[in-house]
Amino acid sequence: MRRRDFIISAGALVTGSILGGCSNTRPGAIVRTQAGTIQGEISADVHRFLGIPYAEPPFGALRFKAPERRKSWDGVLVADKYGAICPQPAAASSGLLAQGEDCLNLNIWTPDPSATNLPVMVWVHGGDQLPGSGSQPLYDGSQFAREGVVLVTCNRRLGAESYLYLESAMQQGVGPGNLGVLDQMQVLLWIQENIAAFGGDAGNVTLFGQADGAVTLQALVATPAARGLAHRVIPQSGAYAAQRPESAQLIADFVLKQLGIKAGDLGALQAVPSAQLTALYPSVRKLQQAAPQPYLPVISESMPVHPADAAHAGFGLELDYLTGTCADEWVNAPDIATTVKDTHIRQHAERILATAAVDRQRLISTYREQRPNLSPEQIETVMLGDVWARLPTLRVAQGHALRGSGKTYCYYFAETAPAISAARGSDLIIFGNDRSVAAEPSSAAAAEVGALMRRAWCNFARNGDPSLPDAPWPEYNNKQQSTMRIGPQPTIIERPFAEQSRILGAVMANNWQSMGL
Repeated sequence: MRRRDFIISAGALVTGSILGGCSNTRPGAIVRTQAGTIQGEISADVHRFLGIPYAEPPFGALRFKAPERRKSWDGVLVADKYGAICPQPAAASSGLLAQGEDCLNLNIWTPDPSATNLPVMVWVHGGDQLPGSGSQPLYDGSQFAREGVVLVTCNRRLGAESYLYLESAMQQGVGPGNLGVLDQMQVLLWIQENIAAFGGDAGNVTLFGQADGAVTLQALVATPAARGLAHRVIPQSGAYAAQRPESAQLIADFVLKQLGIKAGDLGALQAVPSAQLTALYPSVRKLQQAAPQPYLPVISESMPVHPADAAHAGFGLELDYLTGTCADEWVNAPDIATTVKDTHIRQHAERILATAAVDRQRLISTYREQRPNLSPEQIETVMLGDVWARLPTLRVAQGHALRGSGKTYCYYFAETAPAISAARGSDLIIFGNDRSVAAEPSSAAAAEVGALMRRAWCNFARNGDPSLPDAPWPEYNNKQQSTMRIGPQPTIIERPFAEQSRILGAVMANNWQSMGL
């Protein structure tokens, strides 16, 4: 598949999608941007523009290279359908979304394209850096637009297409190990040039993302070239990790050997079908160097520090931060007894504990005291989930609160009602869409909590303070460590991770890059 002509169409069809063929939609406004002229559609009271290309297709001669700004088009781009999503394992992607080479596209929801200076929120999707897209129905931004913000979702390169580290085997500038991060940066550059045409304020941009979306977001914070492109960030459940050039090189060497491609033969690699690269993932995953997962941003000239060390190293200090985790980060289902022993979560959490020589029994005892209703297996599950995601999240928050000029806020998404799970991903109820993984669509309690979070997130994007009229939210500092416990009745708790922090010691305070994490 080659480069598409976007003058007639906005990209690949979303077969059977809730967005296709809806009877309550009508043609929307025509806007003129530096990229070209675009016509969206109106659904109920929200204007949406789908499948807008922000970069040239990253294949052919551009494969494994930094994204190139999309050339402007003639005529009108009819942006009423999602574009293609980036190559990924078919079993992991939504059956509603078509994969394709022209996959670097974005989607916009706005209350009014003729407005001015609306806050802009950019969602960075999760998915273990292998599947996912910004076009999943779960991420429909209509509810955010109704709160008065311009919501942007986007696709970025994933897996080997993004993170295969090829500079030694090929040439400088080829496969730098962070192409997905650079794609996300290109989205921000596009926004700087064009978002005013949709009512947005390019001087007030908030990045937010969950899980590996938060990892990508935090990698952007640790990337000097991205400075100034965003003004606030909301990393949700970020288990920050990175590859070193040495381990990334071993992974790349393995992949090239499996493909029978010699060093320097870039043309042969660029001709390999994406499906062949994704098919290699199980074998790559088994490599010792792949912990915690093989395809991650690589610490390099582009991203010179470990993302978990960013604030401590002086990166992102001017940003406003709102960050937190869920109570049960290891599981992604309401049953927190679900345990898969041989997962990268366990492997990475155990590696963190071993690196710092943590007193495991003392740590487990702390959890047993704090959550006496859980079984021993559940206690271990919660503990390892916290070591995996909550620990690095709070390390970043504490570094930012200590050194940053921007504000810092923390939250803890807790199970506070039978209808609301606190498993990993539960906070995606923030979008208010039926396909949320957190609760049944009919749960009024979950919808209410999601709406509360959405208002708080939008307030933060608007003015840097997530407080609500009936829920004031103090800034986080390293003394009180004030944290919003999110649930049907939000409350402020202080020092909720203090006992664990004392036991974890070195991995809370020391440099992760130097420790090899």
